Amino acid sequence: MKIAYGGVVINREGKVLLRKPAGTPGGTLWTFAKGRPERGETMEATALREVLEETGIEARVVRKIPLQLVGGTSMSEFFLMVPIQDHGVFDAETEAVVWATRPEAEDLISLTAKDRRRIRDLQLLDESYALFNCLPTRS
Repeated sequence: MKIAYGGVVINREGKVLLRKPAGTPGGTLWTFAKGRPERGETMEATALREVLEETGIEARVVRKIPLQLVGGTSMSEFFLMVPIQDHGVFDAETEAVVWATRPEAEDLISLTAKDRRRIRDLQLLDESYALFNCLPTRS
């Protein structure tokens, strides 16, 4: 089974970073940055690299989200992150990025056509906000 690591980035205002994959693969319209590790790369390093490459946002890991998302051929794990710097440039795998409030994020993720992906991302959003809301300083 293939494994991927990604990040859910939430800023001080409580807005979450979503990306629109180029060409909307699998009917996914808005989702979170993730990808496979490069040789010798740690889980955290993979997640941070993927967030930077796919969104242009340099981030810091706050903690691991205790959720393993299993798909048909892969498993994904995510980290809760806070933004450090917006580099303003993302790779060709991404069509657009947006900072969304939680209700806006729920609406955008709900546009995903495939049930399994939509449910997975909504569950990840819920878990991420549960962790974020428990942070002492939310930074």
